[in-house]
Amino acid sequence: MNNLEKTGSYTKGDRVDAEIGNKKTDSQGSAVCGAKMDAAQAYAHIPQLLKKVIDDGDVEAWQSIVKRIDYIYQQVDYSLVSLDKETDFIQTVKSEVQSGKKLLFKPNLVGPQVIDHITHGEGLGAPICTDWSVIAALMRWFHDELDIDYHQMALGEASTSSLLMATIGSQYAGRTITSEAIFEGRSGDFYGGWGFYFVRQYLKEHHPASHTDDPLNGYEDSVVGNYFPPGKAGNRLMIYDLNKLKDPTRGRTVPVPEGANYSEITLHKLIIGGDPENAEDLTFYPGCVLINVPKMKIHAQDLLTNAIKNLGIGLYPTQCPSSTDPENKSWKYAMPSSDTPSYKGKLPHMPWVVEIDEKTSLPKKDEKGEYILTKTRGMPGTQADVIRAVQEEGVFMVHISDSIDMINLNHNPEGIAVRIPEGYIWSSLDCVALDQLCANYCFKTIPMSQGMELKEKNNWNTEFVHQVPVATIEGKNIVTIEGLDSPLFRYNLYSYGEKRGMGQQHYYVTGWDSVTGTPLASLDGHLGRIEKTRFIELITGNMYYNPSCMLWDMQKTLLSYAEAHDKLTGSSIYQDFMEGFDENGDGVIDYDETGTKGFDTHLFLIMSDALDIQLSGNYGMLKGNFYNAVNTGKHSNKKWNPDGHDFAREITLMSIANHAYEMSKNETMNPDPFVSGMEWGQGRWPSWEFAKWAMYSSMLYGAPSPEQVSINSLYGLAFCYADKTENNGKYTGSVDQMKSDPQALHSYFLALDTGADPLSFTFYVPSGYRNLGDLNLPNVEETSDPEKILTAEFNHGKEKW
Repeated sequence: MNNLEKTGSYTKGDRVDAEIGNKKTDSQGSAVCGAKMDAAQAYAHIPQLLKKVIDDGDVEAWQSIVKRIDYIYQQVDYSLVSLDKETDFIQTVKSEVQSGKKLLFKPNLVGPQVIDHITHGEGLGAPICTDWSVIAALMRWFHDELDIDYHQMALGEASTSSLLMATIGSQYAGRTITSEAIFEGRSGDFYGGWGFYFVRQYLKEHHPASHTDDPLNGYEDSVVGNYFPPGKAGNRLMIYDLNKLKDPTRGRTVPVPEGANYSEITLHKLIIGGDPENAEDLTFYPGCVLINVPKMKIHAQDLLTNAIKNLGIGLYPTQCPSSTDPENKSWKYAMPSSDTPSYKGKLPHMPWVVEIDEKTSLPKKDEKGEYILTKTRGMPGTQADVIRAVQEEGVFMVHISDSIDMINLNHNPEGIAVRIPEGYIWSSLDCVALDQLCANYCFKTIPMSQGMELKEKNNWNTEFVHQVPVATIEGKNIVTIEGLDSPLFRYNLYSYGEKRGMGQQHYYVTGWDSVTGTPLASLDGHLGRIEKTRFIELITGNMYYNPSCMLWDMQKTLLSYAEAHDKLTGSSIYQDFMEGFDENGDGVIDYDETGTKGFDTHLFLIMSDALDIQLSGNYGMLKGNFYNAVNTGKHSNKKWNPDGHDFAREITLMSIANHAYEMSKNETMNPDPFVSGMEWGQGRWPSWEFAKWAMYSSMLYGAPSPEQVSINSLYGLAFCYADKTENNGKYTGSVDQMKSDPQALHSYFLALDTGADPLSFTFYVPSGYRNLGDLNLPNVEETSDPEKILTAEFNHGKEKW
């Protein structure tokens, strides 16, 4: 049966029986077309299978991978055929490509450590990157269904990690590994990175023998770092690192219509084409049809990363010089000022941007001691500016979201992201509509009838709400009950994007649910499927949020804890939150109210400087990790640093409350040492002072209990460095900075108990943080000296961190 025939007698706008009555399904707005699949049959287990392919040449493992990509290909077909029925996009794509433009696939590769370069197993970036299997299915679909040759395609990405990963790969391999080779996932006998080389292999196997295009052409150019402008790439399927604009001929600066944060933006000409007034430049850079393929994730500084974010941050280049001086290593959009810029920290992520003193890497203050700040339009302005600039250059875009596994809790390669197998592929010509649908789905866990009733009763601005934990008083304790909240109450990007002309919020859904064999539809924006004449809602069973953005994602949870604690103990935590964040005084902290000290600007500088330290010199990983972890804590309290900085104070309030929430989920109940009669765990929240102590203790030692002291904590990093540099790695088991026995600290404690000499390092902590339970930690000294707090000394004070 043709995919267009699978919907049977149903068409959008038909009347259906729903729990809110007999109503017409949505048929107005932007089309968002999808497929729902069994996520277990898609890319689940591919990392484990690929390891067998790499290490053992396992043919059966490869065939299992191929079978999974074939399954994804079928779902892609359901989604894109539906989209073409609604929009006729295929005709436009074919016409644009026939005119000479490249079909450019832009995945989200924020951390392309999908294939671990040491083990060849699953890397930390595997959950959070657009899966390479999805790109394989998509490229095959555009090739087979639209008759577009592979050399008419390209893949481009401006990953914050690509240059960093190339440096790490080169150090490991003992030879140059290019960032393009990192995207390939292979460079000769080196395996590590994303996996596009295996996309090529899949496409080659599914390639008709009669075709002359070869998807393997271009791989060797990635390995050696050959660059060809897209118009001169010949028969190659090229990868482009869109960051690399040190050569000014590769980029072009274009105006931003009604720019909020930028009046003009410099982008790679692969995206926007060459100079319209220069015929030769247009031959070299004919422009593109942009296939935007994000990974649906919950973000740390925003609500979602999906279609908008993959362009709105993901198109800005890191290696874009801020001047024409060849000796100047300052970049327009990225930090640090080195050969390997990483975080795009110069982009406004928050409305308030602080001025940084480049000599001290600290925020500047005026003569009154106040931070020197500039008010911007924050993350919405940054994202809208680049998308509108690209739209204004006439770039036709198709947005296809990898929502097979939606990613909860974290969007970065930090090992804590959680895959949620929702099983969707969504496509649209409208990035705003697509993201609005995904947000509505993620933050709705109650039936539409209940949501609509509550919306009217409470005068809410949306009925898309979800169940969340809420804190309330019970006797002398703060306990968890269930409540309702929605980040959409306080999120403005989609309405802002609509006003800027990026797209519209109003959408309708079509597509196919291959699990049940029924059409997909929407009713008043609510996702569902049609079974005969019944509308059956599709509702997630998960609570989506990111702990780093918890004050905004789960505001009712944190503020209910603050209010309960204030009432129970007489504290003023709620007031601290409101004074720190609620700029307009309306009692709601929306996503554009992120504090007035420009914290994100300095956070990105800390993280980017830390990465630079990690890549430089001996034991850079230990030093860089220490630098990264210590700086937020040290600048959360004016008394903990010599310059009286507290730019991290307000964001630390959220961290403490988040830590309290995690402690409330502890499996055992324990007495609170700070408030008599209070207990924590098993749904009971700790006191604020105890949560604060536990949070800082976890930062210092890895955990608030002596049994869980970690070598990855600040204390542990200092210990490892001392042991490796002064003690020949006796306790850690190696002088290699990457190799340490996880039990090394406990071995050290035991040795001291039996008379061994202590190592010659000192870790300085604020008063009240030397002990963990009954353990008086060795090599730790309490101090009130702001110069020393949260620093470490080695070799009897000869070296300081």
